[in-house]
Amino acid sequence: MLKKITICTSLILSMGACTKDFEVINVNPNTPSSVPIDYLLGESELFIPGSSDASSKAWRINFGFAACFVQQMSSIDVTFYGGSFYNSGSNNFTSFFDYSYPNAVKSLVNVIDIAKKDAKYINVLSMARILKVMEMARLTDLYGDIPYSEAGKAFLDGNFSPKYDAQKDIYFDMLKELDEAGKAFSATAYIPKTADYIYSGDLDKWKRAANTLMLRLAMRLQKVDATSAQSWAKKAIDGGLITSNSETIAFKFDNTGAMINSNPNSWVLGPSGQNIANLNNAGVQWGKTLIDLLKTRKDPRLSVISSLRNGDKTIENQRGLPNATDAIILNTLEEKNLNNYSRPSSNLMSLATPWIYMTYAEAQLLKAEAIERGWASGSAKTAFIEGQSAGINQLSVVGSTITANDLSTYATLNAYPESGNLDNKLNAIHTELYLIHASTLNHIEAWANWRRTGYPNLNPVNYSGNETGGVIPRRLRYPLSELGINPNFKDAITRQGPDLFTTKVWWDK
Repeated sequence: MLKKITICTSLILSMGACTKDFEVINVNPNTPSSVPIDYLLGESELFIPGSSDASSKAWRINFGFAACFVQQMSSIDVTFYGGSFYNSGSNNFTSFFDYSYPNAVKSLVNVIDIAKKDAKYINVLSMARILKVMEMARLTDLYGDIPYSEAGKAFLDGNFSPKYDAQKDIYFDMLKELDEAGKAFSATAYIPKTADYIYSGDLDKWKRAANTLMLRLAMRLQKVDATSAQSWAKKAIDGGLITSNSETIAFKFDNTGAMINSNPNSWVLGPSGQNIANLNNAGVQWGKTLIDLLKTRKDPRLSVISSLRNGDKTIENQRGLPNATDAIILNTLEEKNLNNYSRPSSNLMSLATPWIYMTYAEAQLLKAEAIERGWASGSAKTAFIEGQSAGINQLSVVGSTITANDLSTYATLNAYPESGNLDNKLNAIHTELYLIHASTLNHIEAWANWRRTGYPNLNPVNYSGNETGGVIPRRLRYPLSELGINPNFKDAITRQGPDLFTTKVWWDK
């Protein structure tokens, strides 16, 4: 449960007539000159999911673009949900970039700057370094080359035009940060238990989380630097990964009704906030590709995450909305009523539902891939089975009633291919990951993982007037404002390629 941090500041001012008291008299008693580091850490953690502005990260990027790119979600709203049509979507593609730098990035840079000046805050420093990697990893995966090494420091050094670092350099620095931060935790130093909304100050879990995040980033290098990918993947696995669903990297909230203190997904999908999913003509719904895949595999998650607008969860009645379906195309389909298409079920929308960054299931499935590639020892089949099971059991956080028998049946129907080539095994591993990311509403990661692996096989759409020539986008475009604000923007374009949805980021070559 989310801990509350109360900052009580009592300022007693002695009002004297002497001019020597001028500076004291003119201090605003309601504006503290310094903020407790616990408060800064807690605020920084809440910026990661975007709890202060659900529309920027969750709505526009996670649902509006990423979920639709990989056909986990769809919408008939051409203007807002550009991901379903491969278009700009009213420039919504800039919102993660625009929100992250003045909030999460700046806040974390501040915490790191304060914490590194006092040895007693080594645990705060290590947490902040890991959190910064979590934020920067999503930023660079979305946009490619980004301000990194100089980002968020303008209030410290006056540099308002940070350079754009190459994604290759960013990735290797993030891996270094995870390695160093994970090793630096100290049980004898101050532990910010109430300010930590992930593990409540459990340092051993933080160490394993750092290694687990390291594994994800290491696997992202697979196509461009297999040697480094192997080295870092082995280091991560040997160092120890998170050990169960209870250690899934997730932010916990209280059900207070305040946006800053609740899961941002609930404010997007309804009914607590903007109620987007329940609008007749502008909502986001489950995509046909996802629903058909769940049905084909007889996946028990379907009855947990999906329902019609009237609450009907009957598996036979679930129907995904095809991507690139606008209001006109909808009227040409056999089913013309949006109410009869599946949408995220109400149990996914609780304000207090943990916001998941990376699951234990993902860690096990990536470990299975590393083993199959010869980068780690152990049984890939065992890791796959554990990841498959954990992925389904992960839904217990939203009140899942999936039974052990349901899970056993699913595992039998979708068993690991012990024989066959690597492609068949990778398809099995990453199809499971695709379903896990969908059911935990982690669509940004689903898109990143699909770009790296190509699994599952997705058939792109070719909506009239789309901006990619009918291919699934490989990155988001930068905010147009960057061209006029930051002259270093041009360096990124020169190095990375045209600022288009089709330009691949470094690890996606």
